[in-house]
Amino acid sequence: MMFSHTSRRRLFTILLVITLGLGLGGTLTVRSSDRPFVSSNGVVLQANTSMTIYKLVAPTLTTNDTLSLTQRFSGIYSRQPVGTETYLGKPRYTVPNTTTHSLLTQYGATGGFYAMNLDEVGRETPRGVIDAAQATLLACQFLSNQGFIDSKGNLLLNANTQQGVHTPSCTSTPDPLNPPIQAHLIRAATVDAATPGAAATEQTIGVVVEVPMGIPQGAAAPLPDLPIGGPGGHISLLFSTTTQDSGASLDGPNGVPGLAAVAMPFFGRSLAVLRASVPIRDPLLVQQAVEQQVRSAYPGATVNVPTPATYYQVLDGATEQGVMEPILNFSGIEVTTGGQTIILNNIVEPLAQSGAGGFPSVSITSPTDGIAVTPGISTTFSGQISGGAAPYPYTYQWFRDDGKALSAPADIAADGPVQLQTSDLQGVGKAGAPSPLSVILRVTDSEGAVREARVSLSLTVASPVTYLPLVANGSGGVALHTAAPVTSPAQTSYTFGVEANWDYPPAGAGGPDLPGVIPDATSFRSGMAGYGYSSRFYWTNSLAWERDWRDCGLGGGDCSYGVDRADFVFYSGHGGAGGIALASNRDSSWFDGSNARYQTLRWAGFSSCQTLRVQGYTAPNEPIRHWFNAFQGAHLLMGFNSNMADISFGGRLVDNMRVPSFFGIDFPWAQMTIAQAWVTTAFELNAGKPAYIYARGSNGANPSTDKLPRPGVAMPPRPLPVVSYHWVWWDF
Repeated sequence: MMFSHTSRRRLFTILLVITLGLGLGGTLTVRSSDRPFVSSNGVVLQANTSMTIYKLVAPTLTTNDTLSLTQRFSGIYSRQPVGTETYLGKPRYTVPNTTTHSLLTQYGATGGFYAMNLDEVGRETPRGVIDAAQATLLACQFLSNQGFIDSKGNLLLNANTQQGVHTPSCTSTPDPLNPPIQAHLIRAATVDAATPGAAATEQTIGVVVEVPMGIPQGAAAPLPDLPIGGPGGHISLLFSTTTQDSGASLDGPNGVPGLAAVAMPFFGRSLAVLRASVPIRDPLLVQQAVEQQVRSAYPGATVNVPTPATYYQVLDGATEQGVMEPILNFSGIEVTTGGQTIILNNIVEPLAQSGAGGFPSVSITSPTDGIAVTPGISTTFSGQISGGAAPYPYTYQWFRDDGKALSAPADIAADGPVQLQTSDLQGVGKAGAPSPLSVILRVTDSEGAVREARVSLSLTVASPVTYLPLVANGSGGVALHTAAPVTSPAQTSYTFGVEANWDYPPAGAGGPDLPGVIPDATSFRSGMAGYGYSSRFYWTNSLAWERDWRDCGLGGGDCSYGVDRADFVFYSGHGGAGGIALASNRDSSWFDGSNARYQTLRWAGFSSCQTLRVQGYTAPNEPIRHWFNAFQGAHLLMGFNSNMADISFGGRLVDNMRVPSFFGIDFPWAQMTIAQAWVTTAFELNAGKPAYIYARGSNGANPSTDKLPRPGVAMPPRPLPVVSYHWVWWDF
């Protein structure tokens, strides 16, 4: 789902020879002369090839470490203390500056950090001249001056220690081997509601600079870096101006101008070789399997599966990670059916083989896909684990696909069978039909490599819905609880709803099409419940219908059992220009935004590709305009102009929207607007290029300033009647 910039950058080839020395002592060994496979970002792979697997080593942080890091940001540091809380079971350190409205957050799970000025991120008017070329120079200047990279582009743990990762050298001479630093403009547009088809008034309001990262290979000969990527494998900087001025900058009045945000989730981690040589899968066969999977889901459609990119996957800076593996990232898969082109979320496939010599091979041997089970009746699941790294043990755990743990973590001392007996199988029902349910077996080997298997079940009856809320813990952070009672809409004044599609037809076959949708949807659900909102609906896969989004006046059901019954709605799944693509084909598998008329719904977030697409079209044909009629009381719709990564986005979004607490005290000034939280989450997680659209009312209502209210706090006014439409997007 993540948009690839490789179509606009030079391709760089990694030449394979009989034994190729990699950075940190790794090797890539060719074992056959089969035709090589060239990935979209220029990495050459070959069947029967081995690659190095790396171990990520995170620092042990203290408040002093975060304080020292903050001193590199003179626009934040002012001798203030460090706030400590718990996030995802690990410490999180935050340094707020109430004067400059800036803060820096560092995660104990990895050492990675994010810094931002809340007055600058999300602004919709220019603060000064913005020049993309100048922004790249300023990014280099900041990273070099503050000791994040050395003169050769190597990332630094400190003044004397490298992280083992390289960036393009920040000099006037382009790096001939590696992809260049890229700058992407941020734009805003407005159009009068009286003339909705008119050309919009546009402004450039910012620029994002992305610095590519890679693992340097052996010094014996000049070779390209092995690329790393993912939500934690990036360096991103956001500028609100590129001219010298006296405005706010994280680098202070004497540093680079206009620096509004910095994301360095890889900071603090170092690399070590875990295994010098692990056999990889045949990439051509993997691509063929992905194409077959897509064709099976859309029979009769025209399918285009672009060549995947290859990189080492790094998780978000808040997520502990031990093993860094190479992956194939299939981005921009197009399916054209019924005259509509759908852009599929990324499909990510591991390159390392499972089984002997590779990583764990995991399967669920019984029951088989599609078997019917009855909630409350005990069912036995059997699995098999083999082929992981010695020394053992394996650690394994069983889950439902809504995130509910069905067992405690357990160890197995060698290859062999595992078993689960449970009666805790539940699924929500709709129109008399219960939803399908998946059971997941997740295995971690002794090196930290994770593999999963799952089985898809049909339920004979629906059960009550449960969720795992995130609630405030004693330190002011959030912690994942293991169980909670069901809440009804009457118990709290504000509601949310979720629609999620991770298993497109044929359901159950081969596991989920979009595994990242599961934590994406469930973490949003848990986060909103923990903030005090109650769940109005949670429709997934075959129970997520097109008519849920379509106006009742147009034959839909949005007002009866659909989305126009909740204050905040979150969608995760496939999308396309101006709409979303659903797993169910009831009525239609495509919902076009032109059929939306929302009166109760205030905010909606689309964790999908191109649902709010702007770029590449001219007025009045921009797909984002399809949503104009949705604003019958609705405030704000958020999505992506580009493709989007298949990642867990929803939980971080909620965390960014909430009122933060430091030192046990709420800091209302540090609460982001909802729009600001959306673009910040995309920026932090390298999720894609975000977009949002809202309407302003003649009553003065301006939803760009909306903040997510706690239950009991007054809702912001609805923008009625609508006088203008406004949208913001980041170019790709």
